Amino acid sequence: MLTSLKGSAAVLALLACTGLAGVGQAFAQDKPAVPAPSKFTSGTAWVNDDGSEFAVLTVTPSGLINGTITTKVGCGANKPHPVTGWFYPAPNGGAITFSVNWAGCNSVTAWSGQFNNTANRFQALWFLTIASAPTLNGVVAGSHVFVAAKKP
Repeated sequence: MLTSLKGSAAVLALLACTGLAGVGQAFAQDKPAVPAPSKFTSGTAWVNDDGSEFAVLTVTPSGLINGTITTKVGCGANKPHPVTGWFYPAPNGGAITFSVNWAGCNSVTAWSGQFNNTANRFQALWFLTIASAPTLNGVVAGSHVFVAAKKP
């Protein structure tokens, strides 16, 4: 039966046979969903649950992020540090990743998470790696929730 069908028709027929016909509707759509304008844009600022501030200076059309993060804890506290990352918008949210080199602190941190446009926040896992010979505690992990910073 499937040998006579082509392209997405074959996929839809296969999904119908397996009881997953509703899943195949994405293949049948003529246009992809248009994402709502993201609230994660150039000039925005975000504060995490430690009180650290992530200032987004630019988000290019390709998604490249440039900004600064000013941590309120640990080495390098209260000084802005350069941030580079990527943002990939999607309907009602997006994927985000960014990293920082803690100059003078012998460590780097990378965050990766999902932006929620409705809640105007993003949740991210982070990994802080210490510049040393490999040790069991050379990489520390955790999570942060970033919310929009209140404007002065």
